[in-house]
Amino acid sequence: MKRRYVLKNKRRFATLITLFLMISIFAGLIITVEATSNESFESYKKITVQKGDTLWEIALRLDSESDPRVVIYKIKKLNNLENSYIYEGQELLIPQ
Repeated sequence: MKRRYVLKNKRRFATLITLFLMISIFAGLIITVEATSNESFESYKKITVQKGDTLWEIALRLDSESDPRVVIYKIKKLNNLENSYIYEGQELLIPQ
């Protein structure tokens, strides 16, 4: 004789499934964000832009052996700069 399982409380079951899915999605997002943030392992220093400074000059001062475009890209990404315009007195985070 086969026993059939009858779901007695469908609302509770649906709530449980929804809660499980939401927790799974939230945990997946947290893991994804932590896995994609490479900057967390680098150290930074803060500099204040002086009159006449450009990102190109700052990049050359920081790392004269690397391609300045790569260093500028990192500086812009780290400081959420949309363009290369910087101004005197501006504080920038610089990768070390």
